[in-house]
Amino acid sequence: MSALRVVLLGTSFARNVHAPGFSQHPGFEVVALAGSDADRTRKIAGDLGIAGAYGDWREALAREKPDVVAIATPVYLHHPMMLAALEGGAHVLCEKPTAMDRHQAAEMRDAAARAGKVSGINHEFRFLPARAAAVQMVREGAIGRPRRGDILGRYPMWARPESRGMTWLSDAARGGGILGALGSHHTDCLRTFFGEPRSVLASVRVDQPRRGPVTPGGESGVATADDAFTLTYTFDGGATAGVDCSACVPYRWERFEVHGEDATLRWDDEGWTLWRIVNGREPERVDIPERLKPARRDGEPALVAPFRVMVARLHAAITRGEALEPSFAVDAVAVQSALDAARASSASGARASVERP
Repeated sequence: MSALRVVLLGTSFARNVHAPGFSQHPGFEVVALAGSDADRTRKIAGDLGIAGAYGDWREALAREKPDVVAIATPVYLHHPMMLAALEGGAHVLCEKPTAMDRHQAAEMRDAAARAGKVSGINHEFRFLPARAAAVQMVREGAIGRPRRGDILGRYPMWARPESRGMTWLSDAARGGGILGALGSHHTDCLRTFFGEPRSVLASVRVDQPRRGPVTPGGESGVATADDAFTLTYTFDGGATAGVDCSACVPYRWERFEVHGEDATLRWDDEGWTLWRIVNGREPERVDIPERLKPARRDGEPALVAPFRVMVARLHAAITRGEALEPSFAVDAVAVQSALDAARASSASGARASVERP
C-alpha cells in the first residue's frame, strides 16, 4: 500500500510535533503545509523538506486532495477546517481543544461518522509512560477503588506582561485560554481513571491581563481568554477530582495524583517516572514496562515521542480498521462538554451539570 498523503494545517505545533511525527512513520507522506502567512509557511516547509506550501488552507485541501488532514491551528478554525477536510474525502486528526463549544464538536463528530472517515483528537499525553502505566495499574486494582484525583499545573507563560505577546491564545473570540489548551488534557486524564464527569464547580479567570510587548514595537494588548482556572469535578461513579492551574507564575511544574482506597499513584510533568505511595511507607518507584515507553530521539521536542504513538494508532485505524483511541466518537465531545460546563459554572458561581450532546 502506498503512503497516505498528509496535509498539515498550522505552522507552529504542526511544525514542531506533527511534521516529525508523521514524517517518521513509513505509512504517511507529508505533502503540504498551510499557514496564515504565505512567506513564513514557504520558509518552514522548505526547512522541513515539505513540497507544498500554502497561505490559504482551503486552497491546500482543494489542490492536494489529501488522504489525511492534521489540524493544529487556533481553535476557532477547527470546526470549518474539519468539515471541509471530511467533505473532501480525508480522514482527520484534530488538535485539542476540539472546538469553540460542544455543539461544534458534536457536528464534527457526526460529520465524520456520516462520511465514514477516521477522526482522532490528539490527546497524546495519554501515551506518556507514567500515565499509561498508572491507567494499567488502576485497572488491575493496584490502588484499590479509585476515589480521588488531583492535578496541579504551574506554567510561566504570562508571569510578566512581556513574557509573551498578544496572540490568539489570549483571545477568547479565537478560542484562546489555558482551560482549553491544558484543561482539555487534564480533563481527558481524569476521565481515563474515573469515567465521565457528571458536574463541575469552577473558577475560570484572567489573573494577569496585560500582554506584551515582548520586543520593542511588538504586539501588546489585554487578554480576554483565561490564564488560570480551578475545577472540582464529580464523576458518574462518585469519585471527585480537583484541578488547579495558573499560567502566571515564574516556573513550570505539574503534579498528578490518583488516590485509591489502598494507595496513591503520583507522577510529574516529565511523565516518565511513576511513584506508588502507601501510608506509613517510603514512596515506591514503579518499574514501568518497556512496551509503554515510546522511543525518544535526541534533540526532538518531548511531545514527538508520544505523538508518534498517536500517529501509529491513526494509521492502524485507517488501514486496518482498528478502533482509534482517543477518538471523536468517544473522547472529543465528552471533554469539550466538560470544558463548557466549567465555563458555565464560573459564569454563574454555581455547580454546573456536564451536558453531552
